[in-house]
Amino acid sequence: MKTHYLIFITLFLLAVTSCNNKQKKSNTVEPETEMAEPKGNISSISVLYYNYIVEAESAVNPNDIQLNIPQFDKDRKGVLDATINDSIRISKLKSRIDSLHAAPQPSPIDARLVAIINYENGTQDQLCVGGKYVNKIFLNGVEQQTDNQLLFLLKNYIGFYPWMIGDDMYAMQELQDASFPKGPFISTPYYEAYQTALNNR
Repeated sequence: MKTHYLIFITLFLLAVTSCNNKQKKSNTVEPETEMAEPKGNISSISVLYYNYIVEAESAVNPNDIQLNIPQFDKDRKGVLDATINDSIRISKLKSRIDSLHAAPQPSPIDARLVAIINYENGTQDQLCVGGKYVNKIFLNGVEQQTDNQLLFLLKNYIGFYPWMIGDDMYAMQELQDASFPKGPFISTPYYEAYQTALNNR
């Protein structure tokens, strides 16, 4: 009789323990793994940029950069626009953008160049490049580790380099980086208009 009683008590305790474990599991919320939603293909990249070295004492807010095409017969300095929609150039830029990593000690956003990355699914990213020599990369407001190849490709595709002269060129770190090939500097209709204005003075 005692044996039957002990078996009953043992089975009862096992059943209660099993139910409690199941309840705990059902009440436990598994942490969700946040996966970045795939952005898909880039359709175009719209850019605004200063065509000169901005020596600002404080950081420049991306929203403060507005299109300001100068009258080239009077002044060369302004804020110019560019659009990148060539599929080969976009592919090269996307490869570099996708490999970016957040800087270990990020600084506040600072912009001399603002690129709006337009995706085919209708979403956008904002890529800013700031600092005196336009070499600090910010993706959606977060500073990224430097990528000299991305800096060169983006700045060259928009026709940035022909506007730079002398020591400013030598101070740009991506131009001193010998780890990747660099094509010739690309000119734009804005720069050609400036050259025409110079010749007509």
